[in-house]
Amino acid sequence: MGYRRVLVLIKQTAFEAYTAQQRIAAAAGHTLSYEAVRMNRLRERHDTHMMQVDRITEWLTARGVDMTSVMRDDATQDHVREADLVLALGGDGTTLIASHLIRDRAGPPLLGVNTDRASINDLATLYRSSEPVDMRRSTGHLCATTASGDMTKVLTEVLNGDVAPTELARIRCVVAGEELAPALNDVLIAHPSPGAVSRYSVHVGGAVPKYTDEYAAAEGRLNAPLAMPKSDLEKLQNDPTRTDVKKLGPPLWFHVRSSGLRACTASGSTAAMRSAGGEPMHYLSRRMQFMDREPIYHDHAPPPSDGHGFYEEGKEMCLRWNSRVGTVYLDGAHVMHAVKMGDRVTLSTNAPPLRLFTSAWFRRNHADRWPTLRKPDSAGEDDWIIE
Repeated sequence: MGYRRVLVLIKQTAFEAYTAQQRIAAAAGHTLSYEAVRMNRLRERHDTHMMQVDRITEWLTARGVDMTSVMRDDATQDHVREADLVLALGGDGTTLIASHLIRDRAGPPLLGVNTDRASINDLATLYRSSEPVDMRRSTGHLCATTASGDMTKVLTEVLNGDVAPTELARIRCVVAGEELAPALNDVLIAHPSPGAVSRYSVHVGGAVPKYTDEYAAAEGRLNAPLAMPKSDLEKLQNDPTRTDVKKLGPPLWFHVRSSGLRACTASGSTAAMRSAGGEPMHYLSRRMQFMDREPIYHDHAPPPSDGHGFYEEGKEMCLRWNSRVGTVYLDGAHVMHAVKMGDRVTLSTNAPPLRLFTSAWFRRNHADRWPTLRKPDSAGEDDWIIE
C-alpha cells in the first residue's frame, strides 16, 4: 500500500451550521427560523453528504487503513504532519481548506472527494428555477473523484501507489513580514466594504529586484525578513565587484485605485479570474496572473495600464496598501487577514507547490484552452501539456 496513514477531513454542511445557530438562539431564549423550502433542501444535501462519508470511511476501514477522521474546521497542521495522505470529503471548499494546512513541499499529498457533486443535468438547469432559492452545488473542480462515481477505483489506485499526484503552483503572500497560508487558487486584496475604493501602489521598477523585499530595503524599512538598511544597499550598489547588483535608482511605484487586486495561480485561472475576463492557464504553469478589479482610469488619457498581466516564476509583485483598512482573502472567504495603511505586501508563486491528485477532467479543462498541445511521453492517457 502506498499510503498507510490517512487523515480524513470532513466538511461541515450548511444544514449543520444553520441548525447550530438555531440551538444557540434557543439556549438564549430566542427563536430563529429559516425558510422551510431551503432547510428541507439543505437537509437532503446533508443526508447525502453524510451517507457518502459513512460509505467512504467504512470502505477505508475494511481495507485496514490507519485512518484519523477530523471535521475540517477542527483540523490542524499537527494532524497533517502525522499523515501520509490527506483525504478531503466535501467539495472544492473542503479541498482548499485542507490545502492550507499543507505548508511545505515535504507535506502529504491531497485527494479531494466530492460527496455531493452537481450532475450534468443540474449544471444545465439549476441556474434558473420556479423558486427564488439557489440550490446549485459544487462541481468539484479540484476533486479527483466523486463519491457517487468512480470513487473506489480512484482510491484503490491512490492507496496502492499506482497513480501520482499533480504538482500545482501556489501563491506565497507576505503581509508586513508575516507569511500567510499558501493559496492554491487565488488571493484577493480589497477594502472590506465592497462599496469602498481600494488604494494601493505597486512597485514597478528601481531599487534592486534581486533582493527579497527590496522596495522596503531601499527605504530603510525593516518590516520584512531579509530586508536590508538603505546604507547596506548603497554599499552593494557602489561595489564594483558586485556585478549582480545594478544601481537602478529609487523605487518606482504605480498608483492604483480600484475595487481591489486579485492574483491567481494556474489552477485558479478558470475561477474568478476567468469570470472577470482573465486568461485560463495550463495547469502546470508556474506563472502568477493578476488583475485590478474595476480600476479607475477615467482621469488618465490614454489609460496607463489595462490592469492585467502575469509575473513569471520567481518574480514578486510588491505593493503598499494605501487605504485605511483592507483584507486579504485566501482562496475565498474562509481565510482572511487584515491589512492596514502602509503595510507592504508581496505576492508570488514562490510558495511550496501542492501535490494534488487531480481528475482527467481538471487536466483537460486547463489544457485544451491552449492553441498548441502535445501528449507527453511519460504522462497518463488523459494528461496533456503545452507544446
